[in-house]
Amino acid sequence: MTSNAAPDEFSLIDRIIARLGDAAATSILVPPGDDAAAWAPANPGVIATTDVLTEGIDWRADTMSYEDVGWRSIAANVSDIAAMGATPEILLVAAVLGDSLTPEELDAAIDGMAAACREHNVRIAGGDISRGDCTAFAVTALGSARIDRAGRALVLRRDTARVGEIVAVSGSPGAARAGLAVVDAKRTHEPAAEPLLAALRRPVARVDVGLAAVLRGVQCGIDISDGLAQDLGHVAKRSNVGIEIDLERLPLHIHAMAMFGIDAARNYAISGGDDYELALIGRGDIIESLGLPLTVIGRVVADHPGSAVVLRADGRTYEPPPGWDQIRMQPWSSA
Repeated sequence: MTSNAAPDEFSLIDRIIARLGDAAATSILVPPGDDAAAWAPANPGVIATTDVLTEGIDWRADTMSYEDVGWRSIAANVSDIAAMGATPEILLVAAVLGDSLTPEELDAAIDGMAAACREHNVRIAGGDISRGDCTAFAVTALGSARIDRAGRALVLRRDTARVGEIVAVSGSPGAARAGLAVVDAKRTHEPAAEPLLAALRRPVARVDVGLAAVLRGVQCGIDISDGLAQDLGHVAKRSNVGIEIDLERLPLHIHAMAMFGIDAARNYAISGGDDYELALIGRGDIIESLGLPLTVIGRVVADHPGSAVVLRADGRTYEPPPGWDQIRMQPWSSA
C-alpha cells in the first residue's frame, strides 16, 4: 500500500470503521475504538471461534475478487458458530496487509465483509492491522447459546453421535469445489457455472439450520468446510462410533454434474471442501421433522469406530480423495 492511502494505523482503522457503515458494531456496550470491545450477549453461553484466510493458500487472485475474500472471511467464521447451533453476534478482524495490496483492494475486502455481515446479521466490533509479506484476514466470531438447568450449553457437538442415529446434510455439497474446477478449466463464461462460482465466492452459513436443530433437541453436528467424509470422520473419532455414508444418496449439485459428470461431482461432494453446509446427526424422527433443506445420507453404526466410510450401493467401500488440510503438505507437518 502506498503511504498516502493510509498515513498511519489509527487513521486507517477510522477509515475502515467508517466504510463498514452499519456493519460496524457501534451500538454495543463499548464500540470499536477502545483497547477491547464489550457487548451483552443474547444468551448466557458465549461461543467463540477463529479462522484465517491467507493469500495464496485460501484464495488466489484468479479464483475470487477481494470483495469475495472479505465475504468469505466472515462466512467461514459464522459457519463455525452455525455448526454449534448457536447465534452469531460479534466479530473481531485482524488484517495483515501485504506489500502488493492496493487501497482499492482493501476497500473491496471491507465492502465484502460489510455485505456478509448484513447477510448474516452480525457486526464487526474491532480488530487489528499489521503489515506482512502477503495479505491475510484473521476473524474471531463470538456468539451465544442457551444454558440448561444443569449448566450445560445447548449446542451441537462432535462427541455426541450415537449408534442408530441418522446422518443428514444441508444443501448440495461439492458446489464450491466444482466452482474452483470451473475457474481452473477456464469455463467461467458458461451459464451453468454461475451458481457454482457463487457457492465458491459467496457462501452463506447455515445459521437457521443449526438453530432449528438445537431447538428440536439434536445434539450432534459439524460444518463440512474441509470435506464431507473428512469432517464426518472427526465426528466418528470424537464420538467413538462408525459413520457410513451412502454414495448414491448424496445430493449432488445439478450444475456440477452437468459440467463435470457424476463421478467428479461425487468426489467434489465427498471431499471437496469449502462448503459451509452442515451435517446433522440425530434420531431419524427428529431430523426428518425439521422441515429444512436436509438430505439423509447415512447412519451411525457400531462397526469401524472412529472412522467414516463411503459405501456403494452394493456395499463395497468407495475410496474418495482426501479432504482439505492446510498443514498436510508442509515439510514440518510430520514432526
